[in-house]
Amino acid sequence: MLKNVVFFLALLIASRFIGLPTNFTPLLALAVFMPRLTDDKLIQHLLPVCIIAFTNLFLQPVNSIVFFIMLMVFAVTPYISRKSDSLLWGSLSAVFIWHVTVNGAVWLSSGGSLLNTLIAAIPFDFKLAVSTGLYVLLFHFAENFYMSVSQSNIKLIDKLVLAKT
Repeated sequence: MLKNVVFFLALLIASRFIGLPTNFTPLLALAVFMPRLTDDKLIQHLLPVCIIAFTNLFLQPVNSIVFFIMLMVFAVTPYISRKSDSLLWGSLSAVFIWHVTVNGAVWLSSGGSLLNTLIAAIPFDFKLAVSTGLYVLLFHFAENFYMSVSQSNIKLIDKLVLAKT
């Protein structure tokens, strides 16, 4: 089981480097899905943030304000997902918060019109919404398959923690 989780994390990290567009990533979907993987709120919030922070060391530099706001979006998304109790609303809320906050940070760092910045970001963020939705669906079906095969209602990451104790 630990090998499967390590493999999954390696795939998530690799997804940042394999040549997909920057807005076609499973990481926002992971942040939405984290409350379904573990009850540990620290893991829910830090795992997506750590993956983004670590992989960003090897990618093109991003303005520090924009990068900080990105990390904040990834940190609050599990909370929003938990409170909405719906993968659809969690996904849409995460993308909306991304659109407003990250593009607000872009506007702050580059100037110009806020409205023009938000409008110019719509195509990028629409693709982010589509990819987040697709990855959330993939995670959802994988979770259903795992639950049916394992005959267990224990969340995947929680099961790993219990196995170690």
